[in-house]
Amino acid sequence: MKKLSLVLASMILMLSVTACGGNGNSSNSAATAAPASADPAAGSSSTDQPAGKAKIKFYTFKADKPEEPIYQAVQAYNESQDKVEVEYESLVQNSDSTDFMKKLDILVAGGEVVDVFMTGNEDELLERASRGVVEPLNSFFEQESITPEDEYSKLLKLDDKVYGILPSSTQWLTVFNKDHLEAAGLSLPEMGWTWDDFREYAKKLTTPEHFGTYFHTWGEYPNIIAYTEKPHPQLSADLKPIFDDPSFEYFFNLRRTMEKEDKSVEPYADVLASNYHVLQQFFAGNASMLAVPSYAVRAALNLEKFPHEFQTMYAPLPRSVDTEELGMTNISGGGLAMGAKSENKEAAYDFIRWMSKESYTFTKEIPAFKGVDGTELINGFFGENTDLIDTASLSKTLFDPNIQMPDTFSVPYGSELKAIVENGFASFMLDNRSFDEVKTEMTAEVEKVVQANQK
Repeated sequence: MKKLSLVLASMILMLSVTACGGNGNSSNSAATAAPASADPAAGSSSTDQPAGKAKIKFYTFKADKPEEPIYQAVQAYNESQDKVEVEYESLVQNSDSTDFMKKLDILVAGGEVVDVFMTGNEDELLERASRGVVEPLNSFFEQESITPEDEYSKLLKLDDKVYGILPSSTQWLTVFNKDHLEAAGLSLPEMGWTWDDFREYAKKLTTPEHFGTYFHTWGEYPNIIAYTEKPHPQLSADLKPIFDDPSFEYFFNLRRTMEKEDKSVEPYADVLASNYHVLQQFFAGNASMLAVPSYAVRAALNLEKFPHEFQTMYAPLPRSVDTEELGMTNISGGGLAMGAKSENKEAAYDFIRWMSKESYTFTKEIPAFKGVDGTELINGFFGENTDLIDTASLSKTLFDPNIQMPDTFSVPYGSELKAIVENGFASFMLDNRSFDEVKTEMTAEVEKVVQANQK
């Protein structure tokens, strides 16, 4: 563990680094909340709660405005039951989760009691869980007699403890420009296509006017396989670097070959210099397909930011060539978490559960909660926008029964490890170095970070 002085400093000064259906009833509302914990430290029981609503505070980076979907969801929760009242505490008005987390850290360090808060990504939540400011939810699931893995496509866990629930999930998939696909005489790939197939698609889609695909600068793109098929993208279960895994050399060389030989992807140096938005080249028609998180779906409707006229079609991510597993993908998202010092933990848990099951009806985002009808949800969200979004392929991709993730684990210093891979890949591409040389450096850097965090 880090020394106490460093922990306090990080609580005040820490900068987080990131890269985004219910059944219609209130069966899980506060009126039927999980029983009080047998452990008094876990929060006040219903018999100890004063008459009237339990009051809790919800800290968020979403704006305190009536048109904000999260704000609307909180108001709907307050109106759905008569046991809990949630006070909406927005610390920023620009939806900047990094700025929000810095302000929240200062409040917590100053003694503020936080009942529920949301984060913009997994690392922001788990870093705080490692410092003991987040309450594990395992005992609450047990009291409700549910297995959370059966309820959610992903949970935010550290050391086998659940610290956060995703109100919405971001799932990696492949998006296609329908016009380019048809012009190349290609059909949508099916579940089970490989990264070798991806390369062939990119070559066939490339024309003098556009590249076949685009790779962004984020740490996922040097080896997407590590994020979709490995328990951790940089570490083994015993916290050793995994850069000897064949997928790393394969994907590094795939990227170089597609750029240097196939000419099917925009040069990495140009991408760095241009500082594109991850979706910019695809919606501009300069790239025909893109492996990307599913927030690209809703972005297709933002014609002011991404003007385009073509319909986007969707397919699963490719799998690695040497695996028989189908449907492997990466699922991520920000979390809803309970403060460890909350005095109304049952109320906080009930609110978190309700938001995870019902808030999608306001945000129009894909929930991590599994109890939804995928086709009905997609048609409800985008049925009026089929000129821009192919709802059939989208529903098939997001809700295919083969979709799965490996049994993953996280570490609170994950953003540091991701940056090491980003830097190693940049050196590989820009300096034309060998993979073995870069691998040695990345391994040494990851080992240093792991050792520093085990003191």
